[in-house]
Amino acid sequence: MATSYTTDQVDVIDVDSHYSPPPGFWEAHAPAAFKDRVPRIGDDDQGMPQWLVDGQPFDSIGFNMVRPDGTKAPGNMRALPFFEQMHAGSYDVKARVAWLDEHGIARQIMYPNTGGFSSQMFFTKIADDELRNVCIRTYNDAAAALQEESGGRLVPLSQIPWWDIDEAEKELTRSVVQLGLTAGPTMFSAPEVHGLPPLNQPQWSRFLSTCEDLDVPLSFHIGPPGGGAHKPWVEPGADATTKLATGRGVHLAIYTTNSFLSNSWLISNLVFNGIPLRHPRLKIVSGESGISWLPFLLEAMDFQWHENIEPEDKRDIWHGMTPSEIYRRNFTASFWFEKVALAEHIDFLGADTVMFETDFPHGTSLTDRMTTDVAATIATLTPEVRKKVLHDTAARVYNLR
Repeated sequence: MATSYTTDQVDVIDVDSHYSPPPGFWEAHAPAAFKDRVPRIGDDDQGMPQWLVDGQPFDSIGFNMVRPDGTKAPGNMRALPFFEQMHAGSYDVKARVAWLDEHGIARQIMYPNTGGFSSQMFFTKIADDELRNVCIRTYNDAAAALQEESGGRLVPLSQIPWWDIDEAEKELTRSVVQLGLTAGPTMFSAPEVHGLPPLNQPQWSRFLSTCEDLDVPLSFHIGPPGGGAHKPWVEPGADATTKLATGRGVHLAIYTTNSFLSNSWLISNLVFNGIPLRHPRLKIVSGESGISWLPFLLEAMDFQWHENIEPEDKRDIWHGMTPSEIYRRNFTASFWFEKVALAEHIDFLGADTVMFETDFPHGTSLTDRMTTDVAATIATLTPEVRKKVLHDTAARVYNLR
């Protein structure tokens, strides 16, 4: 189909976007006993709409920064707090498909935009274990209905209750086999920050094997998994007149810039802890991370492997594979705004590990004014590479036949 990003005849697959559930999303699919307890829209004490669970504040209505006319509201992930202020494609299936048509995108992977990109707020804000799991299952039921309504053009990632590994495996299997959510789940990268076993522990082995057997990727969206010292020095909305910031959007700019790199910990932990060695068919996606920093990470991991891993371990445990070789076999990541040396970075990483995204409707998403620049950058790639990064790699990873 014709597309905004290349003159090639290729069905572009966008592998990172976000969907904000509309009012009634959970209620329409929840079991009768839970319809009044699952997320529903209500007002906070200032009259602002938000999601409530069991009548208690749960989350905003979504991180949306694209207005109905396609322009952005800068500076704050919650800059558009009312549905009518947002682009309808943020939450409405028909409007979203129309947005795909307008931009020449064939299919689009969608991360959640409520409850955390990896379901973490269901764990941190809902104390009732049964209700947590009902919320997750109901989301997946609604996501499957959304996927069907779109004719398969919109491809939601499933959510899983990663705080209960046995239930996570069951819901993963149900979401793929029964619901047809074959693009796999979005996964929290650091369960250990909540007192759960890290992903290298044997408790996760059966779950990871199930991912292999179902041939679905684990998608890890960027974003620090917990607290810590590494955060912006200014609060959201800090005024430049305080002389402590250079604009109201500084907090978001710092946070987002460094979030791109947050998956470096995840990737190096997965590789050096041997998870891809024990699960060689596991597909791992670094979501919304960009790619330009990855050549350095791979080179650094290889250097540390050569310098710090004992020869017998390289032979007996690693079977002679370097970290960069493991990355190229098991991992993928995506780009959208990057211009500098894009072709060289893709050549180093391998086009079979690189995909394309728009991040709609977030603050870093591609807008119409960026289309010419993005198309010019993509034009520096060879036709074979363009086809892989715009379609083939994503089709393979996410089982989009």
